[in-house]
Amino acid sequence: AYVASHDLQEPLRKIQTFSELGERNINNEEVLRKYLGKINSSAQRMTELIKAVLNYSRLSKADNEFLEVDLNSVLHSIRVDLELLIQEKNAVINYGTLPSIYGIPLQLHQLFFNLITNSLKFNENIPVVDITTRVVNGNDVEGEDMIVKGREYLLITLSDNGIGFDQKFAEKVFSIFQRLHSDRTTIQGTGIGLAICKKIVENHQGVISVRSELKKGTKFSIYLPLLHLRSAS
Repeated sequence: AYVASHDLQEPLRKIQTFSELGERNINNEEVLRKYLGKINSSAQRMTELIKAVLNYSRLSKADNEFLEVDLNSVLHSIRVDLELLIQEKNAVINYGTLPSIYGIPLQLHQLFFNLITNSLKFNENIPVVDITTRVVNGNDVEGEDMIVKGREYLLITLSDNGIGFDQKFAEKVFSIFQRLHSDRTTIQGTGIGLAICKKIVENHQGVISVRSELKKGTKFSIYLPLLHLRSAS
């Protein structure tokens, strides 16, 4: 399995931060109890992520059960996971009422977690992330060779105002261990997050693509077959 350490850093960081805060408030039982609860929640989330990483090499639709997944719950969970980073960056994550789809729950969580984390970290501004969904027909989709004509898809778009990259590297970003930004002192990561995203989307018989421009942000487009759609708004 590939070790995507940057996906595991956030719950570990929360455990370390809340442990320090707990020590400072050791004599305040109410405050201490609150931080212990947050530590426990972060530890549970980290356990889930470790299991997901260890199982990465076995990711396939055949090995995982498709269940109904409420994307609103997925986004809420991610906001909790990234609570400290969102507060630190004063980030804004915009989305309306999202649909429920049939998918592999932990993989869909990992998909959005990776994309949103990148939007927050690779950003020199106050991060703004916009997430939208709509139903499209494959006949109306241009420039995506893997889209099946005549099939309906749920199109999920995630755009940000981050540092972006040259569009000529659009395919390269989905390769394992590829990093376009070499400043590892300020931006941490392993270069595997987007490779995981692509694998997850492929496991759902979908397509993921990206449009980006240096200093002007990035937009990911994710097409999931309507076959796996429970309900959409």
